[in-house]
Amino acid sequence: MITCVPFTYRYMPSSRYLKHLVDEGYLGQPYHLHMRYYAGFARDPETYLWRFERKIAGSGALADIGSHFLHVAEWLYGEIEAVSAQLSAMVKRPPNPQGQSYEQADDSAMVMLRFKNGAQGLVHASAIAYERTYEDKGYGFDQVHEWDLHGSNGTLRQVIDWDFRQCITGDRVGDGPERTLTVPDRFWGDARRERVIETWEDVFRKQGFLVGEFVRAVANGQTMVPNFGDGARMQQLLDAAIESAETGCWVNTESLK
Repeated sequence: MITCVPFTYRYMPSSRYLKHLVDEGYLGQPYHLHMRYYAGFARDPETYLWRFERKIAGSGALADIGSHFLHVAEWLYGEIEAVSAQLSAMVKRPPNPQGQSYEQADDSAMVMLRFKNGAQGLVHASAIAYERTYEDKGYGFDQVHEWDLHGSNGTLRQVIDWDFRQCITGDRVGDGPERTLTVPDRFWGDARRERVIETWEDVFRKQGFLVGEFVRAVANGQTMVPNFGDGARMQQLLDAAIESAETGCWVNTESLK
């Protein structure tokens, strides 16, 4: 069966260039990474959101947005062998549409990572951060993505704020101060570069990443990535994070296979 799972953030031009730099050895030996997904769609305590009713959603910010960055973390640094998580439901939410109270799912999740290659990581996914970004055209993302990667040879940082910033900076040992690393044209193609949402629209609707790749895979009888296997892997990491939050212990992801 040919399948596809929409882990979209790996397809942005700056993300693909960042992956290229990591694979080419810009960092040297990976030491650690810190990834922050700060969104504000769950800040309103008066609005019911099914995503935060645990019986329905399973988990909140961890699964909804954290899963995307857990996928990217493995894409960049390789297999995660163990996790330690703290999940919090900080905003008191109203009853559901049936007027019933319910167990709230997390609106903020912090997950520490131990990679098989020895590197460390931290993913923080929050749905209650105050981030004022792109709002016209009805999108209202109000979110920012920040990735910091460190290794034996230097540092890479990426910021995508869903407004105008989608940039990478780097600092290598012996190269002088941190500087902006211009994303080469080959990673942009014909995608618009001024506003992040316009880049996103062109990457998926014009250039044919993800959905277009899936259609071609079906037509040619080929597999593609990310697929259901990658989705199952993320569910394994989510289950490990939930178990860790409940027990207060590190959880080896291999133990859940």
